[in-house]
Amino acid sequence: MQGGRSAILHYSSVRVTGQTIGQYEVQRLLGAGGMGEVYLARDKRLGRSVAIKILPAFFAQDRERIARFEREARVLASLNHTNIATLFGLEQSDGKQLLVMELVEGDTLAERIARGPIPVEDALKLARQIVDALEAAHEKGIVHRDLKPANVKIAPDGKVKVLDFGLAKALTGASPQADLLSSPTISVAAATYAGAVMGTAPYMSPEQAKGQETDRRTDVFAFGCVLFEMLTGRRTFHGDSVTEAIASVLAREPEMSALPANISPKLLELLRRCLEKDPKRRWQAIGDVRVELDTILADPHGKTLPAAAAARLPLWQRALPAVIAGVVMAAIGATAAWTLRPAPVAGGITRFSYALPKDQNFTRTGRHVVAIAPDGTNVVYVANNQLYLKPMAGMDAKPIPGTLQDVNTPFFSPDGRWVAFCAVPEGKLKKIALTGGASVTLADIDNPYGAHWYADDQILVGQGPKGIVRISANGGKPETLIEVKANEFAQTPQMLPGGTHILFTLATGTDDDRWDKAQIVVQSVASKERRVLIDGGSDARYVPTGHIVYALGATMFAVPVDVKTLQLTGGPVPIAEGLSRSAAVNTAATFFSFSATGSLVSIPGGLTGGVQALALALVNRAGEKKLLGLPAQPYYQPRVSPDGKQVAVEVNDGGREMNIWVYELAGATAMRRLTFGGRNRSPVWTRDGQRIVFRSDRGGDWSLYWQRADGSGAAERLTTTDRNSGDTPEASSPDGNTLTFFRGVATGGVWALSPTGDRKPKVLVDTPLNKTAALNSVFSPDGRWFAYESGESSRSEVYVQPFPPTGAKYQVTTSGSTNPLWSPDGKQLFVVDNNGSRFNLDTFDIRTQPSFAVGNRAPLPIDGFQQRGGTRAYDITPDGEQFLVMIPPSETASGARASLQINVTLNWFQDLKQRVPGQ
Repeated sequence: MQGGRSAILHYSSVRVTGQTIGQYEVQRLLGAGGMGEVYLARDKRLGRSVAIKILPAFFAQDRERIARFEREARVLASLNHTNIATLFGLEQSDGKQLLVMELVEGDTLAERIARGPIPVEDALKLARQIVDALEAAHEKGIVHRDLKPANVKIAPDGKVKVLDFGLAKALTGASPQADLLSSPTISVAAATYAGAVMGTAPYMSPEQAKGQETDRRTDVFAFGCVLFEMLTGRRTFHGDSVTEAIASVLAREPEMSALPANISPKLLELLRRCLEKDPKRRWQAIGDVRVELDTILADPHGKTLPAAAAARLPLWQRALPAVIAGVVMAAIGATAAWTLRPAPVAGGITRFSYALPKDQNFTRTGRHVVAIAPDGTNVVYVANNQLYLKPMAGMDAKPIPGTLQDVNTPFFSPDGRWVAFCAVPEGKLKKIALTGGASVTLADIDNPYGAHWYADDQILVGQGPKGIVRISANGGKPETLIEVKANEFAQTPQMLPGGTHILFTLATGTDDDRWDKAQIVVQSVASKERRVLIDGGSDARYVPTGHIVYALGATMFAVPVDVKTLQLTGGPVPIAEGLSRSAAVNTAATFFSFSATGSLVSIPGGLTGGVQALALALVNRAGEKKLLGLPAQPYYQPRVSPDGKQVAVEVNDGGREMNIWVYELAGATAMRRLTFGGRNRSPVWTRDGQRIVFRSDRGGDWSLYWQRADGSGAAERLTTTDRNSGDTPEASSPDGNTLTFFRGVATGGVWALSPTGDRKPKVLVDTPLNKTAALNSVFSPDGRWFAYESGESSRSEVYVQPFPPTGAKYQVTTSGSTNPLWSPDGKQLFVVDNNGSRFNLDTFDIRTQPSFAVGNRAPLPIDGFQQRGGTRAYDITPDGEQFLVMIPPSETASGARASLQINVTLNWFQDLKQRVPGQ
């Protein structure tokens, strides 16, 4: 997904309306969400109407989870309170797990709020009943953990019923397909560590959002969010994505100015203390909130004083509370308005956008892709695997000759005359003059984690697990300036004014949220002394206005800093939301850049490279598309089964959840999850269709496993790697005796093993990564040849070798191509035209007898589909007539797409100083 909501996957494969499940006659669907589907049913044995929730199908496959849930359910069933919907029991029928609950008629509180803010008196009466429900549960040691308007029902007589008590805890490990902005955020990591994130993003307490231990004070915070929403008609903390909503909870303060103007100051204070980010400063018990509410209910608008006391006061003293209340409210409103006011439009601050042409797409989005010259006159960005130059005063962007070689991380020289970049296949840092000419190689480097050209002739390059190096702008051997420990990553180095300290991001561990947990630090070049400035954030840059700007999720924050003392002089303030940034599995790269003259360029869109929801479609050779009957998901690497009846595909939300799912193309059943445990990627069918090979980190390293495609039996490990390597399956030979795979990082290249033999990996194409990487191997249908792509020339091209290798090699493409695939009859070879994140498909006629020969290249009318990551993102059906591809869900039959753009803010420094004043 890019800055939006993931689709909800309904796990009940067939609607059960009209069926009888056990003793329950199902009548109609009431609602559905990430934790199951709820139906109105008739209990035939007891003659009463009930609500039954059918839990996700994968739930029944986890015995430990069922046992844990049954224990929780017994506790939850013990709750007996007029404001809590009763849980009658947990039952099983026909392989389905059912929760049987009290049927509560009426609207949810969310539905009521959708019609507008609730009057103060009515909101307080509803809130008082919610508090009673929470207090009753807390007295039994039960914390809700997922209180939100959708979990509160209002009966026609005004009685409140709170639903789903304790289910957020009981259902730890629920589906990654839940809509996290409105459904529980339940991490698969919860199965392995206590700090699991459970709750719904906009209503989570800060400690809950951080995955820390939670207690009843978490419910107090959520109650404050719900009460605020009742009074204002809008969420207390909001964002277009889960990450932005969590960032809002962690860093933003509620907009108290949005509350009705005539409420009691005591109600303002109650809300403020409910919404304290530090749980120690929050109301410590919901009973305390109840006591305060009772006082406020007697005087919702703070207009009256106790009669006896009022009679004894002079007139001016009787008026004083109202005056004070007005001053307090005005002060709170002014403070909120100052802190959270929209960006000013006066003072010469100008905003506009540059839309990329339809044939351009941002590429290499795992690293930085946009930069602005120090004088603000030129912008450079990475699209279609090369650099484009866009003059600020010009209408169009032009490709920079000599950079069509798969590049990333552009950055300017201090005088703006040169732009440096990484040529990925070669593993080289290069520079090229904007006036034209050949590129100049500066040094051998690994893929950069950010870079900074300072002074006239010095460049800093982040090298992730290898620390930070300095390179002469005239060329030479990299010099290590900052070393990091094992399991640490250094990102986006910047030399601070004075040249004595380097600002950079330091992340630890391999978790996919490591960049949002990272530290922003400064380190002395001379003494190596390191100081932490910010805990929780990444991709920091120092701005000459006296600020540090950094990213948390897809939100940019700014904090004032004294660069002389290296001390922060204020707190963080969110200044931009919805920025594009690299997927968590890559780097901390956030796509913005600013000039020394105060202009800002940024790319909107949220996380990239792993979370955009896409649709799966079959497209024939005429280019006609047919969508599969599946919701849009963050799909990767779809593969058609050898019999053409099923599809295996990776669903990947950007790093936290990665699993292989199987879908029957006939559409008779729902999508079925195949893998459990760890993160699982890159499915490949064996040629007999009996097994699926995939890569997984469940054993602590990225190794190969295979599992029966019908889900029976456990996954079996095929390879073992070290921390500097990782195996990715690519192809199974027609006889099933050979499996090819890519072994990356330390020994990059195509390897092979016999899954039915000794399983000893052997090098098939020996080419080190970042030099001449070879990958995406695929067998011909007769098994006598294999094709692959390699960067052994200046760019990736497709090659063919006999199998087993004889030493012969044939180059198929000469103009930049990737991701080869044989036609089922072996007479054609398809390749991807190297044209960015969306691809064009070309074909070559192939002859293998009496000798190998390649025909002319011919384009197919199949273009504009998504190519994400380095692995092949399309497949072909066994009849050779249709291609399985991924397309944006917004695409029409004509192939239209949402515009990609670069946003520009002129005089951004002025805007920054106004919104985040220094001290």
